Amino acid sequence: MFTPLPKSVTLAVLVSTSVFAADPVAGTLPITVSAGKAVASLDDLSSRHSKVFQVSDPDRPGAWCWFQDPRAIVDSSNPQKPVLLTGVVTYGDQGSEQRGDIDLYWVELDSVDREGGLVRGRFEIDDRLQMDDHASPAFLIRPDGRYLVTWSKHGSDPIMRSKVSLNPGDPKEWSETFRFKEANGGVTYTNPNLLASWNEKADVIFNGIRSRGFDSNFLLSDDLGETWTYAGRVLDALDPWPKDNDGGRAYVKYAGDGKSKIHIFSTDDHPRVNFNEDRTAPGPHLNSIYAGYMENNKLHRSDGTVVDENLLDDAGTPPTELTPLLKDGTIVGDAAMRRGWQLDLKTGPDGHPVGIFQFRADDNPDDHRYFYARNDGKRWNVSFLAYGGDNFGASSELDYTGLASVDPSNPDIVFISTSSDPVTNTPLISSATGNRQNEIFMGKTEDGGKSWTWAALTSNSASDNLRPVVPAWTKGKSLLLWMQGTYPKFYTYDTKILGQVIEH
Repeated sequence: MFTPLPKSVTLAVLVSTSVFAADPVAGTLPITVSAGKAVASLDDLSSRHSKVFQVSDPDRPGAWCWFQDPRAIVDSSNPQKPVLLTGVVTYGDQGSEQRGDIDLYWVELDSVDREGGLVRGRFEIDDRLQMDDHASPAFLIRPDGRYLVTWSKHGSDPIMRSKVSLNPGDPKEWSETFRFKEANGGVTYTNPNLLASWNEKADVIFNGIRSRGFDSNFLLSDDLGETWTYAGRVLDALDPWPKDNDGGRAYVKYAGDGKSKIHIFSTDDHPRVNFNEDRTAPGPHLNSIYAGYMENNKLHRSDGTVVDENLLDDAGTPPTELTPLLKDGTIVGDAAMRRGWQLDLKTGPDGHPVGIFQFRADDNPDDHRYFYARNDGKRWNVSFLAYGGDNFGASSELDYTGLASVDPSNPDIVFISTSSDPVTNTPLISSATGNRQNEIFMGKTEDGGKSWTWAALTSNSASDNLRPVVPAWTKGKSLLLWMQGTYPKFYTYDTKILGQVIEH
């Protein structure tokens, strides 16, 4: 039976002292736990907000995975006419002409509430590539004002694909597709980040991918995405136990500071994997969450300690060498946190990383908990964020929750998808369906994440509202995107992309 968390409690993380003995950043990292509070409506947390608008075409269901970033960008080069770009893998039945298309959508955001309708469009990036949302694209804006988009299949070929827009600020015309072949492994996910400097080179694009060893690797481009070079392997996730066919892959999220650093969150493995202490057989150990950063071809813990002197080789570092943010088995509030998975990682206006991750409470797939982690330049501060609810979709993916996203331009603002009341953990039963549905909530903090105020953006929905994404934009204004519909599996879904502009 669920026992509510205390209204406001600060608890020490209960872990083996040997884990943290050499890590003053993590130390006995305190977790702030607060039940938060709810307000009547979005009007109570915003000064104004637009109507909800549809980004994707009505006849083209689309979805994205969450290990490609940025999945959406806003071009504010003309502040009076900001433009959104995002992309999806489009669903189609067997034999359909749109099955597995990689589609880019663009919206002129100044037209959202304009009389006469939304100004938007679609460009087909790739034709029937793969019916799998892991193939969704990622974007960035180049210094010359042109756009870069990168994408790949779900590990079934060694190709990383990219295109560049032909004209600055114009999402309607694109180059041919550039193809980079990874010589030693299938490619999954792309994460392009522009850095002003990397290893004494200016304007380098770092692109985190999964390839060799089923692990985190990276590509570099010194011509703004038209050609790529394999650079090296970042992590080497330890096999859970010999001959295990499911593990040995760390999940990684990347966030560049635009200058010289790439921050990362990592897990031990997929959250369904378990292992014993010496990794010789299945056992009680599950996923923890770790943090670090890359700079000038070196991998660091969050306190600056170098754990890999040379990233430009085929050898990777175990994720356990990074800074632990929350260890598997840690008691927080009323339960042990099990099977962590990261949901979001961004860099704020101060250049410091901020993100969200989840754990199961007492290994219960119907009771996920979301945590907010924010680095102040000296250490990570971790706090309980909200109740994340149960899983949705396939029974093989018990940690597919609704997910959450930080607004990188306003890190005190987050958006979550949950099937539980974020404050009380009461299941959200929709009056439209009589079933538990995922709804979208906006959260706001005024104390760096220690406590949160929540407002519902959707309620009593006829289908799930999932996987919110908030791209960088401007102070005091958030652009929220999310998937609405049904999502049985990552290769079968009927979801559309919705958006809303919120001022706060």
